[in-house]
Amino acid sequence: MGRATIAPLTRKRWAGGEIDADPFALPQRVTIPAPDLVPRLFGFIRYADIRNDVVKATDSSPILGLFDWTEPLSAYRGVALRVAHRKASGAKPVILVEIVHETNEKHSVVLHASFDGADVAARWRSWARVLRLPLLLEDRGGELQEAERRLGSLRIDVPQPHAGANPLSTRRPMTFGHTGRPRLFQQRLSTGTRPPAY
Repeated sequence: MGRATIAPLTRKRWAGGEIDADPFALPQRVTIPAPDLVPRLFGFIRYADIRNDVVKATDSSPILGLFDWTEPLSAYRGVALRVAHRKASGAKPVILVEIVHETNEKHSVVLHASFDGADVAARWRSWARVLRLPLLLEDRGGELQEAERRLGSLRIDVPQPHAGANPLSTRRPMTFGHTGRPRLFQQRLSTGTRPPAY
């Protein structure tokens, strides 16, 4: 009996080739073909300019002309790691790294596209660190979840168990500074002086 597979509720399409923008050499300019059928029929291509504080893009069509838009990085929810498909059957997945807009999905920009998935995790984390945006991960239902727990801009790690004290630290010396020697209280009482351990 074969293993049951659950198809994702939403399936992102990808119609272009591989993209590998370098997050450590900003500003970066990426060229992104339209993934949907209707914009692709009109010849839309997105030219996006990624900077450390703003995203400037031009959606160009030889039929409808140019559409310029600008978004600050504060308008983006985070850097997402997503899976898209080049065919409807889903036989050829594409791994995408994308900055996701908070309210307008059309202003999300793909920064990295890979057919084999090589170095995609490094690019994903590098883009999030450079742009100072949270890491997002797409689940099987197509929903984006934060990959790390955060408190505001601070990342919260999983609590680590206490290592505990050194087992030798529970041993007390028999005298102060002279382990193994008895406490010389009798000498202290008879002579009125402190033991040699003091």
